[in-house]
Amino acid sequence: MKITSVETIALRDDADGTVTSWNPSFQVGGESGDAPASTGGYDLTVVRVNTDEGVSGIGQCEAPSLVIDAIIRSSLGLEALLVGEDPTQVQRLWQKMYNSTGVYGRRGVVIGAIGAVETALWDIAGKAQGKPVHELIWRSFATTASDTEPLKRVTPYATVYPPGADLDQLEERLNIAIARGVKAVKIEEWPGQFGNVDVATDVAVIEKARSLLGPKRDLMIDVQNRWRDVGQALRTIEEIEQFRPFFIEAPLPADNIEGYRRLAESTSVRIAAGDWGFSTRHEFADLLRRGRLGVVQPSAVRAGGMHEILNIAEDAYRFGALCIPHTWCHVIGVAAELHLAAVTPNMPYFEFPIAFPPSPLIENLLLPNFVISDDGTMEVPDRPGLGFELNEDVISEFRVDPY
Repeated sequence: MKITSVETIALRDDADGTVTSWNPSFQVGGESGDAPASTGGYDLTVVRVNTDEGVSGIGQCEAPSLVIDAIIRSSLGLEALLVGEDPTQVQRLWQKMYNSTGVYGRRGVVIGAIGAVETALWDIAGKAQGKPVHELIWRSFATTASDTEPLKRVTPYATVYPPGADLDQLEERLNIAIARGVKAVKIEEWPGQFGNVDVATDVAVIEKARSLLGPKRDLMIDVQNRWRDVGQALRTIEEIEQFRPFFIEAPLPADNIEGYRRLAESTSVRIAAGDWGFSTRHEFADLLRRGRLGVVQPSAVRAGGMHEILNIAEDAYRFGALCIPHTWCHVIGVAAELHLAAVTPNMPYFEFPIAFPPSPLIENLLLPNFVISDDGTMEVPDRPGLGFELNEDVISEFRVDPY
């Protein structure tokens, strides 16, 4: 079996026009008055690797489709490196891509593209061998405390985003998550709500969330880098600690590693980071050694691929830290997380999207659809590869040229 092409599939759903970018500079009606095309709707980038035997694999990257397409299709890009290669030699090909793009890559969006391709290669390798991916990526974590068989069921936490403009809307959206049966929910900072007004508002939001979730569900909080200093972060954390947050995500700017260390050493609440542009085991080693994090959050659609997340998780395990990967609304990342959580002893949760407004690109992109059981767990696929296929009807409806 040989690779014949690497394909970028750009998807766009305008939804109801109210989708909120993570980047406040890209808001409709901003100061420029000229919002780019990537606002107001959902923009997703899928990568598909094709072979001469008709077997294909899929991956996903959280980055603009035009950028990923350039990294793949340029004269020095990933497709030129991979055509004619055996797709089942996944780790060798990862190294080939990493080495060959080192001058302009090594970190950032190039690593995201490599990770999307690597996930697709694992999908092909599993299909070729008739095995689910988690059986192929299994590794020892050099401990006598971990399981020796892959888990059959794993546990998502639901990110409810946006959390709502006020407490009433927060209640409505959290109740939707609770109705899905999840064991844990994460809420985000939001204008006029948590992280943006004052400590009293922060307390009111978290008190409301805890009252709805009850004592048995875990509550995660994403600050999205809103706090500017350790003192501000500590004051709020001390006030909301009574509501038992499972972790506080991204409390400080991403590059403030020494600030993370000071914060982590000053509170018993787990401090988490890793979603905000971090990639490869090397950057996460810095977060663990200097930042002293209790939770690392490598992105299943940015950090460098499935095996790289296992490298990060094993390093975290040696520090007594958890690895809880990010993916937000990129559902091929969710498929990858299912397999990762099955074999990773320090991965009690992984991210699952409950997005507002809803979109077929989140709800229906993959077949079969995801199912969360009444006990809050999801089945680890035993089907070959990732165990999911693209819904070609959704692809046909929402596919656009990379932009």
